[in-house]
Amino acid sequence: MSLYSIALRISMTNDRFTELLTKYLCEQIGTDEYAELEYLISNDESLRDRFNYFKAFWKNNIATYNGSDALFAKIKSRIAEDQSGTVAGKPKKKFGKYYFRAAALLLLGMVCFGAYKIFSHTSSTQWVVKNVLAGDKSVISLADGTKVTLNAKSSFKYPAVFSGSTREVYLTGEAFFDVTHDAAHPFIVHTAKMNVRVLGTAFDVKAYKNDSVNETTLIRGMVEITLPDRPSDRIILKPKEKLTVNQASSERRENSSLSIDGNDLHKDTKYTVTSLTYFQKQDSTIVETSWLDNKFVFKDEDFPTLCNRLERRFGITINIENKTFRDYRFTGSFTKENIGEILDILSYTEPFHYKENNKTISIY
Repeated sequence: MSLYSIALRISMTNDRFTELLTKYLCEQIGTDEYAELEYLISNDESLRDRFNYFKAFWKNNIATYNGSDALFAKIKSRIAEDQSGTVAGKPKKKFGKYYFRAAALLLLGMVCFGAYKIFSHTSSTQWVVKNVLAGDKSVISLADGTKVTLNAKSSFKYPAVFSGSTREVYLTGEAFFDVTHDAAHPFIVHTAKMNVRVLGTAFDVKAYKNDSVNETTLIRGMVEITLPDRPSDRIILKPKEKLTVNQASSERRENSSLSIDGNDLHKDTKYTVTSLTYFQKQDSTIVETSWLDNKFVFKDEDFPTLCNRLERRFGITINIENKTFRDYRFTGSFTKENIGEILDILSYTEPFHYKENNKTISIY
């Protein structure tokens, strides 16, 4: 019987929560399951209390009680304390009938940890990380034949060989994926704000940390996108459609201090689905993927966003010193022009001055 099958047989108020918490403690929880756990915790105070308690207990004790016997003894002592109702002479917060069962769950997590320590050297996935410098691009061929083109200042993590039921990779930055079709093994791209699931298709994902907006642009096939804090939503894109995700903090709810690994559960993620952006009506140039052809194309783009893109393309830092310039919006298309030539042309459209000092440009 598998570890997870045993976990499912432990009787708790919420069997699904039991399973997800076990996987979380084992560090074997999938992205969709992680989002589901976040949802359960954020909508049930009792589950939230349980999660925080056992996460803290596990974190504080797993390093100290490295052996199975030691941790088992520790857990038994906590059960005895619960039965007596005190800890070191102080009233102890009790969780009720589920406490012993939850302790069993913790033991199960301990077994998982022990198994991981024993077998990780033979079963762990060999990950490869590719970092692309500013001004560069890189093309990678994955083990399944998928072709990935990485844009400037991007970081891409992928397994040397895919195993299991899915093909999962991780992206910070921008990449164009031409995915080899495999219906039995979905291809999943994980970013901070969205998870893109496909079988075989061509699409662009833009997910830079310092951009307020992230995008998925579909060229061919079909993709399904989920958002970490909106697990019930399944966003389906058709060819020539684009998903734009804009994450901003909403007003805090009660108990909004809860987080998993530092991620606030009460972020308000907004998204829209639109058509692709063409530079001109009679032009076949798609703004979202123009970088693949070494073009620098933008349409009605605000100045701060444009400056972020210029920084990545030329490996520089740009400071907009006059705040009124942040409202400027620009449209343009460049191929071989350097940063000075681009800024000169932009300054003809909207008035500004600039000066450069050791790869730092000040706009005033």
